[in-house]
Parts: sequence; C-alpha cells; structure tokens
Amino acid sequence: MAGGCKVSQGCVAMQEISSADTCRRQVPAVIKLVEWEPRSVNLDVGGGRYEDTTVYLKRLKVTNLVYDPFNRSAKHNRSVLQRVIDHGGADSVTLMNVLNVIQKPYDRRAVLRISWKLLREGHPIYIGIYDGDKSGEGKKTRDGWQENRRTSTYLSEVGRFFKIVKSNAKLIVGRRRSNGQK
Repeated sequence: MAGGCKVSQGCVAMQEISSADTCRRQVPAVIKLVEWEPRSVNLDVGGGRYEDTTVYLKRLKVTNLVYDPFNRSAKHNRSVLQRVIDHGGADSVTLMNVLNVIQKPYDRRAVLRISWKLLREGHPIYIGIYDGDKSGEGKKTRDGWQENRRTSTYLSEVGRFFKIVKSNAKLIVGRRRSNGQK
C-alpha cells in the first residue's frame, strides 16, 4: 500500500500481472463448508465480477460485499469499503482463490493487510487456495498468474496478520488478532 493511503480509499498494490481474468463464475466449494452466521456481513476481497457467491450467501441471511479492484469499479469498491467501515468492520472476510493468483509477496501482503484492517477483532477470515499443478513453481497462465503452491505454504504469510485456527488442503481459517498483535 502506498504511504498515506487510507483504507477507505481502497488502497491495494498494483500487481505486475493482473488477476482480472482469473475469476470464474461459480461459488467456490470451500464457501459451502463454512458455518455462516446469519445477519452477518462478509467482505469478499477479490470476489470477482460475478454475483454467485453473494446470491448463495443471501439465502443464508449473510450480506456479502465484494471488494475487487480488478473486477469492480472504483465507485463500487469505495461504497463497499464505506459500508464495512460504517458497520464497524466486517464480521468475516473471504479470500477465495486470491492469494494463489498474485505473483509478488508484497502484493499478497497488501491484500492480507487490507483484510486485517477491515475485519473485526477476533473474527474469522476464510482463505481458499487453488494449488494448480502443485509444483511450487509459479507461472504466467493464459488468464494471469498461478502460484501452483500447496495451501500449507501460505501459512507463514497469513500468520503475519491472523492467528491460524485451522487449515487443510484447500482452506485456511484465521482470526484477526488485536491491533497490538499484528
């Protein structure tokens, strides 16, 4: 994030390889594994251009707000951020197939940082990872970038911002630490 840039302005690092074309029209499978809290607000960071997850979560009485600088307008993203701020922070954050399509570690940190800042203290973040060919060798694809890393290799990056509560082959669940424990 740029120095002096405010969360309410939707600051993100600009990736060398855009992730705009990596979104798919589907509800990520791990979204269906979460025990959602009715009447909660989820911030879907990097949620893409489609509304499938929003429609799915609405049936569960969860408000899903998509923040995606690559697939949503600046006006839309500012509005989402303001709604989250007015709510006192998100009750949960999702990063579904987001970290694995970002090439540079500092860009992944920027996404984790904004997620941390917008999530209420003690509340969960759900991070879904697509591990591609599992080779551990990132490469450019026809749609953007794919890290090809196993979920476990993201734990140290995520752990800088969140207490890891659970992880498996496809999902990392963390909790936002207090302000002093970043």
